[in-house]
Amino acid sequence: GAINTRKGYFEVANNGTIFLDEIGDLPPPTQVRLLRVLENGEFIKVGSSKVEKTNVRLVAATNKNLLDAVKQNKFREDLFYRINTVEIEMPPLKTRKEDIHLIFRKFASDFAQKHNMPTIKLTEKAIELIEQHNWPGNIRELKNFTEKLSIIEEKRLLDAFDVKKHFISNQRLESALIRTNSNENSSFSEREILYKILFELK
Repeated sequence: GAINTRKGYFEVANNGTIFLDEIGDLPPPTQVRLLRVLENGEFIKVGSSKVEKTNVRLVAATNKNLLDAVKQNKFREDLFYRINTVEIEMPPLKTRKEDIHLIFRKFASDFAQKHNMPTIKLTEKAIELIEQHNWPGNIRELKNFTEKLSIIEEKRLLDAFDVKKHFISNQRLESALIRTNSNENSSFSEREILYKILFELK
């Protein structure tokens, strides 16, 4: 169904670097195509029969254990060994507490610049609180949490109480979602579910 000529990612990235995020979620047919491009440096555009060449450096990321995925036949073994040249493992935030405040400050600064507002800062006690949190969602969770504080809080210097109440509201939301999802017999509409969660959060 290709009507207009459009350059694909590997064509645009020729002689450069291409970054593939969440490579562990690639469906099997796409894995085959990716392997072919990496092995031969060749691809064929949709609707064309002409083989074209590309020369790219691949950087890939995943939050999955690809070796486990290979054992479960969810990820191609040949593709795994083709992309696994230099492996860099990023430990979760809970194992590098000293980075949490630094990353928080980075997100707070970015958000302030984006929305032309003063940057939020934390007291010593508030810093201790965010460093004690496990951050199961890692960087994404910390980023969302920082943005939430930036939007909701009027104060720009936040203490432990300010931070703690947002942790508590997050926990209430999680428990409300779990209760709603686990109630298999309910026939609530989406609107009713949202009202229920808002009610839980007061």
